[in-house]
Amino acid sequence: MLDFLCPNVQTEVAFPADGPKSLPTAIQLTGYDGVLWTGSALSVTENIPSVTDQLDFAETVFESGTPIYGSCWGLQIAVTVAGGEIKRGENGLEFGIAKEIMLTEAATDGPFFPKRNSNYSALCIHFDEVVKIPENGVVLAYNTHSKVQALTFDYKKSSFFGVQYHPEFKASDLAKIATLLSKKLIQNDYFSSVTEANKFISQFSDVKSLPQEIVNYRIHTQEITAWLEHIE
Repeated sequence: MLDFLCPNVQTEVAFPADGPKSLPTAIQLTGYDGVLWTGSALSVTENIPSVTDQLDFAETVFESGTPIYGSCWGLQIAVTVAGGEIKRGENGLEFGIAKEIMLTEAATDGPFFPKRNSNYSALCIHFDEVVKIPENGVVLAYNTHSKVQALTFDYKKSSFFGVQYHPEFKASDLAKIATLLSKKLIQNDYFSSVTEANKFISQFSDVKSLPQEIVNYRIHTQEITAWLEHIE
């Protein structure tokens, strides 16, 4: 995604779930323009090393002063370390397309949604959601499924902007995820049958029926583009 949006940018990938040994320190992080934190199949409510190690690294990033962007899991990790709260969503799994996402007044006056019209759609998959925002958090978007679909706040030395959905995803990513999870989703009654699961998968494999704001990758990633421009 970053190669597509910023062809000349230099990027490095970190794996904080694997432990702290190879991760940059707060001082080393000051040499980076920003940190982008994307998705995970984990739940931030689990007290296991692969989660707590990521929470620890998020604290380090915030201490460094490096700006942070988060999608879904990245949002939930950042909210947790900054004093907010994440729980399993009352409306269950939001998977496929998050619909009718509405912008708040703070979003229309801010830097991250300059070209978004309220009532838009985006690709998503999440069970958990934000139920308590950090002390100085500002909600930027919401829908009927989740009261927080986008959020910004400052914590320690860093600023954070993130969304509950996945702008970085392409429709083909959703098709792959649905294929991998289809058996489990049928067992948990998200899909009623193999036929229904396959119909869902084909929708994201053959994108003709999907809106341009989903199919056009530059449109779908525009929140991240706006954040990249904001931190320049």
